[in-house]
Amino acid sequence: MTSGDDDLEVLRAAALMDPDEHERWHVVGDFHLRADRSAFEAACVLARAADPRERMIGLDVLGQLGFGADRPFLEEALPIVVEACADGQSGVVHSAVVALGHLADQRGLAAVLGQSGHDDEDVRQAVAFTLPSVAGDPACPEAVDALIRLSGDPSAFVRDWATFGLGLEAAGDSERIRGALLERVDDPDPDTAGEALLGLARRGDRRMLTALGAALDDSDPSDILIEAATESAAPELLPVLRRLRQRAMPDGDEQTRELDEAILACSTPAHGSVSLDPEP
Repeated sequence: MTSGDDDLEVLRAAALMDPDEHERWHVVGDFHLRADRSAFEAACVLARAADPRERMIGLDVLGQLGFGADRPFLEEALPIVVEACADGQSGVVHSAVVALGHLADQRGLAAVLGQSGHDDEDVRQAVAFTLPSVAGDPACPEAVDALIRLSGDPSAFVRDWATFGLGLEAAGDSERIRGALLERVDDPDPDTAGEALLGLARRGDRRMLTALGAALDDSDPSDILIEAATESAAPELLPVLRRLRQRAMPDGDEQTRELDEAILACSTPAHGSVSLDPEP
């Protein structure tokens, strides 16, 4: 049996495992570390196999195969992964879209956008995850529009990733983006709300300060909220940050250090922040 046959058998066996099983991803991870043609060809065979489980694992491998060696098979892998985005099985589409996110090539943008309205929330989450990697810098308007739509998705999982993408500086800055982020600052999902607050803080938008102060006043605020306070450099947040600091561990704790950074930032605000619609 050749090494190529060995690789096929290993991947076929892993494809039969539960998608969430640690051993399956251990096998996939081992293939990611490789940059040889045998591994690539085995992944290609499975990416076009009849069994959707095999197609999924083939795509999972192609997305990060040779990532530590400048992706030697990118040009050959890209059309295979793009083609798989039109697969009839949602699990395969999910794997293909995520793979495009790891490949991070703008030529995959159209295929990703084509799945932004997919019925399966896992596919829509994959789209939200992938768009920032294929949208360019700054992100193209079509990608921003899709992220805005997905930031209002019924699924909290989708909203979280879409709001994260909108919050990135590469998404650009406009009133539409800020408006979409503002709609999420009171999201029932705390991760989504945190991403929205951070995205607005990065843009120097003071309209979120009331919501951020209220969220920080929680008994155990998340790290992203403290990061948002640091980015905002807003003196108005000093009282709540100091109350949090008094309740924190004396020293050495990571969140304590983050609070100290936030307090320092808010004590010496940056004068160059820009707001499209500042508070009076």
